[in-house]
Amino acid sequence: MRFFRRWPVDRDPEELLDPANQVSTPWGTSDHGPCDKCGGAGKVGYRCRSCVELGARADCPACGGRVEFEDVCPTCEGDGEINRTKRDGVSVFPSLEGLRRYLVERDVDLSGCDAVVLDGDLTGDRDLDADTGALLIRPRRVLGICPLE
Repeated sequence: MRFFRRWPVDRDPEELLDPANQVSTPWGTSDHGPCDKCGGAGKVGYRCRSCVELGARADCPACGGRVEFEDVCPTCEGDGEINRTKRDGVSVFPSLEGLRRYLVERDVDLSGCDAVVLDGDLTGDRDLDADTGALLIRPRRVLGICPLE
C-alpha cells in the first residue's frame, strides 16, 4: 500500500528506512498533562482527511470508509491526560490529498517540501493526529517523490 508524508527537498527520504528514525513525536514541544484535544473527555470526533477529499473508501486504512465517527482520543489514549507523546512509526496519510488538506488546515509552510511516497506496514500504534486520518507505518521502501503544492 502507498502512504504519503511531507518531506524536505534537501533531505534523503531513505532516512525513513532506518529503524532509528521510525518514531513520531508532536510538532513543537511535547506537552504532557491535561489533554487539550479532548478536554479530558477521552473521546473525540474523527474526520478522515483522505476520505473527505476522495470520497469514502471501505479499504481506507484510517477509517474503513466511516469518514466521520467518534472514538478514543489519540493524544491522551482515552484517559484525559497526555502521558505518551513518542509513538512507534512514521506518521503518514493514505492519500496525497489527505496529507495536503491536513497541512493546509494547520497553515504549514509547504515551501521547500515535497511528499515522499512510501510502502510499509502499519505499526499498530495510534498517531497523535489519528483523528485526522494520520497513520503510523514502518516503511519498507521509498516509492518516489511528488509535489505537495
